[in-house]
Amino acid sequence: MNNRWMIAAGTTAAATLTFAAAALAQTPSPVATGTPGATGTAGTTTAVVTGTTVGTGTAVVTGTSVVSGTSVVNGTPVPTIGVPPSIYQAGGTGGFAYANPAFQSVWDRTDHPVSLGQVKRTFFWGPGPNTPGLFEQYNESPSGNRQRLVQYFDKSRMELNNPNADPKQPFFVTNGLLTVDLISGSVQVGEKDFNKFHPACIPMSGDFGDTLAPTYFAFQKVSVSGDRIDTHPSTDRTGQRVTQTIDRDGTTGNDASKGTVPGVDLVHFEAQTKHNIPSVFWAFLNSSGQVHADATTHQLVTQQLITPWFFASGLPVSEAYWAKAKIGGQVKDVLIQAFERRALTYVPTNPVGFQVEMANIGQHYFDWRYRNFGYCAGAPAITPTAPVPAATGTVTTGTAVATGTAVPNLTAVATGTALATATDETTRTPLPVGTAVGTGTAVITPVGTPVP
Repeated sequence: MNNRWMIAAGTTAAATLTFAAAALAQTPSPVATGTPGATGTAGTTTAVVTGTTVGTGTAVVTGTSVVSGTSVVNGTPVPTIGVPPSIYQAGGTGGFAYANPAFQSVWDRTDHPVSLGQVKRTFFWGPGPNTPGLFEQYNESPSGNRQRLVQYFDKSRMELNNPNADPKQPFFVTNGLLTVDLISGSVQVGEKDFNKFHPACIPMSGDFGDTLAPTYFAFQKVSVSGDRIDTHPSTDRTGQRVTQTIDRDGTTGNDASKGTVPGVDLVHFEAQTKHNIPSVFWAFLNSSGQVHADATTHQLVTQQLITPWFFASGLPVSEAYWAKAKIGGQVKDVLIQAFERRALTYVPTNPVGFQVEMANIGQHYFDWRYRNFGYCAGAPAITPTAPVPAATGTVTTGTAVATGTAVPNLTAVATGTALATATDETTRTPLPVGTAVGTGTAVITPVGTPVP
């Protein structure tokens, strides 16, 4: 979206992209109903299937029942939502259709060659969509309904801000300012409108539940603040080398030995956000590789992978910092830098081609926004809003109601019983069928899952 974080959207260059050496920065996070915290244990969950009351019954959105409850983090009850597999599956394993042909076109150019085995690189967006099309608040929607169509992938969220615009325009499909939201703890719902939520105590790199890597919240000390203003600008340090360090809590230091690592010389100063980019990230953002020139013929051509270079990542909103993270079960040194839309990491000991990676920020963001993962001790315990699915995955169908429940394809029960089923998000096993009570609200009471 166009705001103080959206730069140069009017560029004449084609906004098509991929990366030649991008690997998964993290293993996919377990889809658990609990919320991880310092004590690492989620409490017993009382989950209630929510719906829309019709008469004396309950109308259930087909295939999209949402289970809500509370988990305990450090003694604090934290509201949670257990999103069913019909709405979210990490790693593109859910078989979800692309919510808009333009989303599929962007994915096809960069990631379809990977899925076909035509090129040897990791996915840029992910193996496929992690969700169906969803409606999210966007106050500048040209239709006036204050909504836009989005779809989540491992590494980003595709957005369609104006479905009436020319699909051939570079920024017809955008990807969200997820890093800024996660660091600041506020959800952007318009060009200048933000809903306060809570910062994300989710590690930016490393294995799920890693306790070494800095969290998004920790980056408030070196990046944007809670009001989304960058209070830590840098001067032009071109020619210097990155030796700054940061820990899980955002405490910074210096390790002169890191200056000898290849690729950490600073080569670009971004004047608009006042941050420096090391050569290893700059080369990554400006690299070329094979892509699909046409979604129909799947002909491979060699092109610059991101045009303009900041389309996928956005501009830097922090300096680069060395940190420790557990990756694949091993503690490693990792260079981390926050950009508006992605977090880039560099692990020099990784194999060539997999040294520069992109965080699974699409996973992190969905878990944070919709399931209250990453609750920080002392943060307000805010109830998340349930995801609102688009009925057929397109922006032209489906109606969302103010309560956040999508109502197309409803099965209304006039005077009878509305039953709902759910799935244990950790084991993928069906939970017991709900029991109708009173006006037809189905109640499920699963036991919380210990979280690392």
